[in-house]
Amino acid sequence: MELGDAFRKPARASGVVGGSSAGGPDRLSSLPDCLLHTIMSSLKARQAVQTCVLSTRWRHLWRSVPCLDIDFDEFSNTAPASDVFDSNESNDDTSDSDSDNWHNHKDWEHFTKYKDWEDFEDFAVTLIRRCNIAQLDSFRLHTDGSRAPEFGNRVAAGWLRRAMKYCTPDHANQQGLSSGSWRLKRLHLCHVLLDDHFVKCVSSVCRSLVDLELDNCSCEIQSITSQSLKTLVLKRCGWRNLSEIISPTLKTLVIDGGSNIGACVLVILAPSVVYLHLAMRVDYFSGGVSLNEVPSVAQALIHLWYHKYVYARSKLAGDQFKLLCSISNSTNLELSDVGTTVLGKEPKFQEFKNLRSLLLDRCDLSDGFKTLVFFLQSSPILEKLTLRCCEFPKYSNKKKGTPILNKTSSSELRGLDLLCENLKVEIIYNDGYGPHLMQLLLRISVNLSKNNVKLTKVN
Repeated sequence: MELGDAFRKPARASGVVGGSSAGGPDRLSSLPDCLLHTIMSSLKARQAVQTCVLSTRWRHLWRSVPCLDIDFDEFSNTAPASDVFDSNESNDDTSDSDSDNWHNHKDWEHFTKYKDWEDFEDFAVTLIRRCNIAQLDSFRLHTDGSRAPEFGNRVAAGWLRRAMKYCTPDHANQQGLSSGSWRLKRLHLCHVLLDDHFVKCVSSVCRSLVDLELDNCSCEIQSITSQSLKTLVLKRCGWRNLSEIISPTLKTLVIDGGSNIGACVLVILAPSVVYLHLAMRVDYFSGGVSLNEVPSVAQALIHLWYHKYVYARSKLAGDQFKLLCSISNSTNLELSDVGTTVLGKEPKFQEFKNLRSLLLDRCDLSDGFKTLVFFLQSSPILEKLTLRCCEFPKYSNKKKGTPILNKTSSSELRGLDLLCENLKVEIIYNDGYGPHLMQLLLRISVNLSKNNVKLTKVN
């Protein structure tokens, strides 16, 4: 598919560039290339290429656009499907019309799905071959797992490998490009099959890369190492045996969902990380996570799902306290879905001397408030404590569902005094336990006033 032929008609329909329908001056085209490239960088790749037919001035601008966003979502031919269905329904008088319409509808879906992919593939291959890939600042390749064929992620990986070849001396000379490394700073990939060869190419070619985001990628990668990355975002990726993430320059690390099917421990060695977000099912990362060096982390969000059901089979579920100790320098900490096992049997006291804000979200506090007491004792300058929809202790006899807030059952809290004079507490609850906990906290603390406790009930 030729790029100009593919998009010539839609582009012409947009009218006169920079002027009026009466033939006013084209002020937009008189702007320097750098400003036009900035404008084009906010467009998807297909839209950016369409600008080539606006005027002679725009014919080759897309070739040197600094930000390229190739998105499968731009290729959709779903509208005719309903027309086919309605047409067949109205014209077929036989008793099998519903069945025929259903088959026609399914056939059309199948046809449009692969037609969309063929158009997208032709476009992407041609664009990658013609664009000045090595000079890009940002490159995003997004395929749709639900609409792409089964082999789509593997094919997309092939496009990426071929793009990397533009940096070799032979290919660079043929294309008139520099034979050095890419200047690429941001690389975002969605639904692409990646392996260790990809990581090696990125390390050797993209030496200025600071932002890497992988979304829904299938990854046969054992190690991610970088001397330049500042942001690494891994969303819903499937890992075969990821064992280490090592980067001395990394500032932001996000692992959101996904799975690591191997039994290996994921070791994270990133001493400069300031923002850490780990959200994972403990049984999907059964080998566990080891944060060896994160002394600089200021904000940490730890979400562990299914900890109640898979503790015996998951190292991650059993090492929650060790995970907490690794982020003890945090000033802002959010814990979600952690259970009573977070402290272990005999937790070694760990001081969170910098902690100012703590959120416990849907955490299990039914251990007699041991987890809550631990944080209150170990956070001397805590200013904000939020308990959101946490599970509280309950009576096991007479009144089922009543929280344990009497003198005998609140022994963990009885000897505790909240020394933080500026502490503010917010209790967000969806049952009747919130007011009882507020009364208990007020009873045990001299410094905590009723004005500094906020109750919010949610459904």
